[in-house]
Amino acid sequence: MFDIATRTPTTGRTPFDLQLLAPLPASAYAWHNFATADGEPITYAEQLRTFALGLEPTLQTAIVLSLFTDRRAGPDDALPAGVTDRRGWVGEEFVGDGEPWGSLLWLLYTGKATADVLERARFAAQEALDWMVRDGVASRVVVTAEWVAAEGAERLAIRPQIYQGDDAAPVYDVLWGTSLRRGGA
Repeated sequence: MFDIATRTPTTGRTPFDLQLLAPLPASAYAWHNFATADGEPITYAEQLRTFALGLEPTLQTAIVLSLFTDRRAGPDDALPAGVTDRRGWVGEEFVGDGEPWGSLLWLLYTGKATADVLERARFAAQEALDWMVRDGVASRVVVTAEWVAAEGAERLAIRPQIYQGDDAAPVYDVLWGTSLRRGGA
């Protein structure tokens, strides 16, 4: 469980399958506006409540974070045209296990959808989820990538299937659509 500071949710809902636990009293959190006409920062304080974020016992959050957190691109990874930032989570430097977090799917979302995109997407997603097998969370992870028709165009979709134990059926099987269009830029 970890804490987040936020405005009180008006809908009572949080993304995916996360849940907010009982909040602490509101506190003032300072923030600075550096975009002023004279260049002098203005300091503000906003009353926010701190909630404990209860993590759920299913695999969905782990899969979402694994697939959609940007992994730092290595020196051999080709960056999209005009991009110099290799991204990645700064906390990797402090984890100490040498295992990168996230996926390289972000490298595919700009530029042309070439013939090798499906295999590169499948490999990036598989690589991002392989930790589940190494850590004993899953017995097997199978990832497929395909073009699916959506909104008048074919878009890249990734389908991770997570198996536990000797189960013949996956415990997690969801087709994740992306914004990358086939043949488009």
